[in-house]
Amino acid sequence: MNNFCRKFFFLKLFRNNGEIFCRQFSNSHISLKSKSSFNIIHHLRCKEVRFLHTGVGLRTANTGQELLESKEENSDSQQNDELDFKVAKYADLATDLEIKKKILMILMEHEVSKLEGRKVPSKISIEEMRELLSTYSYSSRVKYMRFLAEKELKRIAERRRKETRVIEREKWLIEKENLKPVEHIQYGIGHNTMILRVRRSSIFRYAYQRLANSVLYGQKFVVDMDFDCFMRKQDCNNCGEQLLELYSANRKNAYPFDLTFCNADLNSPTMSAFRKYMPNLYAPDNFITVTDLSYLDIYPKEKLVYITPYAKEPLKVYDHNAIYIIGGLVDKCIREPVVLAKAKREQIRAVHLPYDEYLMWGRGNKSLPLNHLLDILLEMKNTNDWKKAFKYVPQRKLVRSLDLYAEYS
Repeated sequence: MNNFCRKFFFLKLFRNNGEIFCRQFSNSHISLKSKSSFNIIHHLRCKEVRFLHTGVGLRTANTGQELLESKEENSDSQQNDELDFKVAKYADLATDLEIKKKILMILMEHEVSKLEGRKVPSKISIEEMRELLSTYSYSSRVKYMRFLAEKELKRIAERRRKETRVIEREKWLIEKENLKPVEHIQYGIGHNTMILRVRRSSIFRYAYQRLANSVLYGQKFVVDMDFDCFMRKQDCNNCGEQLLELYSANRKNAYPFDLTFCNADLNSPTMSAFRKYMPNLYAPDNFITVTDLSYLDIYPKEKLVYITPYAKEPLKVYDHNAIYIIGGLVDKCIREPVVLAKAKREQIRAVHLPYDEYLMWGRGNKSLPLNHLLDILLEMKNTNDWKKAFKYVPQRKLVRSLDLYAEYS
């Protein structure tokens, strides 16, 4: 009977509206009086019912897991929507999920620092967020936010001063209109005067005229901008500030150089900082040549002279026909003579300024800021006197008289 039941009986149990049915699929008539047949059917039914209950439990567990997964997906999608909404201002920077999370973390740090009473800016711009994303520690972000807060306070104070001056001038104009005309001449500010007022725009036009003459007839001066790979981010910003001071010192001089920035990448950190400090860089009256070409492609090699403190040959006599080159870098953390190595690699004459013959140098290296170096060369160009030229060397670099007295006493 066991074999017979295995061959001709198929019990199919299925669930319909919570009820369990047993269906018989067979063309043969089988007597159900036999105990063995009842036992077999009962045994099969119990197995199927147990299997059914197990399947129902598994399906219930699977359904619960699917619900949890769907809830997690919904929560993830909701979190992504909230994240997108919070970083919508910085959509250009949020290229992937990790950057979005870091932007959200920076915004949370900004809010927490504000609640703790620290100096933080009221808002974070896109450029400032780009700078914060490049930092890798919490302390550096806190310092940068403090720096931004101080800049914002300075801007607010300057705006208030301007508003105060405007209000005071309006009051002064009202008082001036209400004054009765006098019979005799009144001298002083706001009254009759014999002195012609020289305006700021007139001074600038005069300086630009000198720069135009230097482009036509003046001596060439090159700043090599090929050292960004050796500097840190803050050094590049500092170099951009020094380049602005260099341009200002050259413009104020009576006989300026014709400035040329060679090997300049406009997207480099130094040039980006320089353009930030000098927005009118490409104005037609600035007379600065900015090019990505090398000085070897523009000027003859025999006229090029590289100035670096690591060179062995001193610059004893100033040559008015030479084209002097300085490296556009801030070497606070650079221990290797990268400028001298480049001059040797390109087979260019390298010299150093004769500090030891005229000065008592103190501690530290003999590298000077770019604007001070240009001031020294401008003074040598105009007076040909090293003693007058070295007055632009900062006093912190030299041995003080008290230290010298203490050393020899």
